[in-house]
Formats: sequence, C-alpha cells, structure tokens
Amino acid sequence: MPPLLKAPTVILVDVVECHLFYQFNMNPIKFLRAFLCSLVIGSSFGLVSCASGPSYAEALKSLPPIPQDKGRIFVYRDSAFGAAVRPKININDKPIGTSIAQGFSYSDQAPGQYVVSLTTEVKRQTTVTVKAGEPSFVHTYMTMGAIVGHVIPSFVDKSQGESGIQKCKLVSP
Repeated sequence: MPPLLKAPTVILVDVVECHLFYQFNMNPIKFLRAFLCSLVIGSSFGLVSCASGPSYAEALKSLPPIPQDKGRIFVYRDSAFGAAVRPKININDKPIGTSIAQGFSYSDQAPGQYVVSLTTEVKRQTTVTVKAGEPSFVHTYMTMGAIVGHVIPSFVDKSQGESGIQKCKLVSP
C-alpha cells in the first residue's frame, strides 16, 4: 500500500482506539460490526416508503361510480407508523390489495356482511355490512407486536372514514 494512504488510516485508528476502545473498554472488531449494522439498518429506513398513487380526492374523480347493486369497501391506513409492514388486505379470505402506510385500497361487493382481515404475526379482522350503492370504510392502524407490528382493521362510520382517508393515496392492486 502506498505510504500516503497508510498514514492517515493509522492515525485515525490510533485516535479512535485511544478515545473509544480503551476509554469505554470496547473491542475494535465488535465496535466496527455494530457500526456497520447500524449503518445498514439506518439506511434501510430510507428505502421504506408510503403509498405513492393519486390522493383520495384525485382518485374519486377517476374511479368508476359505485354500482347500484353493489357497495364499495374502502380500506385505509392513514399513519406512516410501521411503513415497513405491508400485509395483504383480505375480504372473506380473498386478497384485494396491500395495506401500505398512508394508502388505501377498495373493492366493490354485493350487499351483505364481509370479514376484512390482515395478517402479520396474527390475523386481525373486523366485520363490515355492505349496502347497495354506498361506501363502507375500514380504518387500519399499527400496534406493536413481538417480532413485527400488527395491523388492526376497524370498521368506522362514513363521516369518520371520509375524513380519515383524505390524506391517503390509492394503492395499485
């Protein structure tokens, strides 16, 4: 190795060893591993993002109207908390989309009762009654889990749903 490149490295290592390793009784190899792991984990947060489709207001302009013989179930997650957790949204155990932070999905269904569920470590579900020609709203939110967060669905009334979904963006199916 050329002497010009070697000298600064030796000085840096000596300074770091003097101040960190000996003062705090740290092993240089363990410190380097911890630092690199922290760097990788920290930079991965930049790769996780929220929904990026059109906003709810923009999407309503382009979505087909709700069929008269069906109702529309909107499932939304208005928080950015737990953005890395993206479980599938199921209606009666059939996937209709993915729960993404600050995103929403929808599905048109015949009138009746439906179970909206999401599964991470455990399966969480709520029941929705669909009425012809009307929208129904399911708000989902994150809670802490043992290994990964839980996404909890909760049926909400129309006014609360229309208010909560405003800052969400359409998630492509």
